[in-house]
Amino acid sequence: MRDMVQNHLLQLVSILAMEPPASLNSDAVRDEKLKVLRSLRPMSPEDVRRNTVRGQYTAGAIGGELVRGYLQEDGIPPDSRTETFVAMRAELGTWRWNQVPFYLRTGKRMQERVTEVVIHFAEVPHSIFDPGSTLQPNRMVIRLQPEESVRLTLMVKQPGEGMKLKPLSLALNLDSAFTTRRAEAYERLLLDVIRGRLALFVRRDELQAAWTWVDPILEAWRAQDEGPRPYTAGTWGPAASSAFMAREGVQWSEEA
Repeated sequence: MRDMVQNHLLQLVSILAMEPPASLNSDAVRDEKLKVLRSLRPMSPEDVRRNTVRGQYTAGAIGGELVRGYLQEDGIPPDSRTETFVAMRAELGTWRWNQVPFYLRTGKRMQERVTEVVIHFAEVPHSIFDPGSTLQPNRMVIRLQPEESVRLTLMVKQPGEGMKLKPLSLALNLDSAFTTRRAEAYERLLLDVIRGRLALFVRRDELQAAWTWVDPILEAWRAQDEGPRPYTAGTWGPAASSAFMAREGVQWSEEA
C-alpha cells in the first residue's frame, strides 16, 4: 500500500484521468496530475471496510516452481500483518469523472507479472441491433509490461444478413511495430534527469496529496481486528477480491 498504491498506482490514475495540459512543460503536466490527486474522494472507516481488500500470500507455486509464503520469507516476523496484495475502489470528485469507479489492484507472487490499464467504455443506453447479439462494452487495454501494447476490443457486425455483432480486437504491439531498440523505463528516466525534464517525476505537492488520501486508509486498517486475507502464491489474489468485484457488478480482466 505504501509503495505500489501510494506511488505507482496513483500516478497511473493521475495520468489517465488528468485533463490535457496546456503544454508539455513539466509544471503544466504536474499541475494537471495534482488536480486529480486532490480530487480523490476521502474514505471513511466504513468506506475502507466496504471498498478495499488486502491480502498476504501463502506458500504455492509459480511457473512450476514452489515458493514460500510471506511469513516464511527471511526476516519476516511470524505475526506480520503486512499486506502483499491490495484491491480497492477509488472515486474522483470531478466534473468529468463523477460516479466513474476506478478499480486498483496490485500484489506480489501472483499468477502473472503484468502491468496494465483496462478501460471499460460505458454501455449504450439502447441497442438497435439484432436481439440475438450479445453486446459488450468496448474495452481498451493499455499494457505497460512485460510488453508495451494497446488492444481495443470493439463490437463488429458479423458478415452476412442480419445485424448480429461479435467482439473483435485491434492490437498494436510496440515491440513488433518498431524494430529499433527502444530505451527501457529507467533508461528514459535517467535521460530525463540528465536533460532536466521533470514531467515524469513526482513533485512535493503531488506526494503530499497522495499521502493525504492513503493515510486514512492505513489508519482504518490498523483499527480493524481482521488482518490481511491469505491467498496462495501463483493465484490472482484472495477470493474476497473477486467477491468484491462481483458485488460491484464487474470483473477483473482475467475473469471477463
